[in-house]
Amino acid sequence: MARNLQRRDRNKQNTSANVKAGRSYWTNTRPYSVVEENQRRVTEETAVPRPGRMDRGIIALTFCLLAIGILMVYSSSHLLSSRHYDGYSYRYLQIHIVACVIGLTGMFVASYLPYRFYAKHANLFLILAFVGLLLVFAPSLGASVQGAEGGRFNRWIRIGNLPINFQPVEFAKIALVIHVAHFISRDPERVKSLFNGVLPNILIVGAAFGLVATQPDFGSAFLLAVTVCIVLFIGGIRILHTFALVGVGGGLLSFLIIRDPYRLKRFLDYFAMLKSPEATNYQLTRSLDALEGGGFLGAGIDSSLQKISRLPYPHTDFIFAVLGEEFGFIGAVTVTILFMLFIWRGLYIARRANDLFASLLATGLTVLIGLQAFINIGVVIGLLPTKGITLPFISYGGSSIVLSLVSVGILLNVSRTTNSPKE
Repeated sequence: MARNLQRRDRNKQNTSANVKAGRSYWTNTRPYSVVEENQRRVTEETAVPRPGRMDRGIIALTFCLLAIGILMVYSSSHLLSSRHYDGYSYRYLQIHIVACVIGLTGMFVASYLPYRFYAKHANLFLILAFVGLLLVFAPSLGASVQGAEGGRFNRWIRIGNLPINFQPVEFAKIALVIHVAHFISRDPERVKSLFNGVLPNILIVGAAFGLVATQPDFGSAFLLAVTVCIVLFIGGIRILHTFALVGVGGGLLSFLIIRDPYRLKRFLDYFAMLKSPEATNYQLTRSLDALEGGGFLGAGIDSSLQKISRLPYPHTDFIFAVLGEEFGFIGAVTVTILFMLFIWRGLYIARRANDLFASLLATGLTVLIGLQAFINIGVVIGLLPTKGITLPFISYGGSSIVLSLVSVGILLNVSRTTNSPKE
């Protein structure tokens, strides 16, 4: 009797322990539950994580800027279009909308294409970029345009008989960011070496800079070089190497400016303006007149006076001046804030990226768009010397719009992996 009671007490204790531990009451089912638990754990570890949602902030900001761009392209270009195309006012607007549709399609595809695809094909993108930069000089493919100062510009590649020509420097900017991000992510310590890490990237960037500056497109060449150097700095190059790059780059830029009379004149005009605000050049004078005429609330949509045969390139380089005249200080500040928010969201995505390549890629693309916007606005308000740089998402221009939107798509893909649900 005592043994039976002891045996029954032990069974109750074992049963209670099994229940507390989450094990089955029946001993013959225990091995099967362990097998199922192991299978579940293996399945969770090997399952492909579901993609998270895309960053809605970047999407909203991009569509706001695109909508403003479509409105301003029509307002700033319909008189030019009517003058150049026998009274047809919508030519530039149509081309711009087609570029937006192509760019949005590219953004959608890039948002679902894994960002590691770019790391896998980084060398191929780099080769294609250099091929494109060389093809602009090919007589049968390159589109040569006569400049206002008498020189010729070789910046575009003809695409059959289409009205949109491709500007390969826009692709080269993205390709170089991909290359540098991939180079650093493969071996983060190598970038701290001058000869094995910094110099190879500088030689590649220098070659691209030379080809772009020869087109000539000094503004895009400068933007490309500065963006890559910022990615290198964030990637971990030594402070001493950074100062050396800044010194050598500054000396090279000074040499290129001095040996070109047109560039030298622009910089001399800029320094003269710093000494005396009245000593501004024609482009900056018309731009400042437009901003002043807009006042605080603006003259109203399609009411700009400076865009009528006064302001040069009102639909491209100086579209921000037309925006300031028609929407005033409020409109100009609103667009500036939108770009600042875009930069913040892009860097936020980069900071939360899953790996080093994604972080550097998102940083480089964000800097590329943000720095281009800063240079364009800085030129329009007289903060920087006059240079032909378009305003991302807003200025008329097929290649710039398309590849800027593709860059946004890459940022969205990085954000999808960043926001993927954690198991």
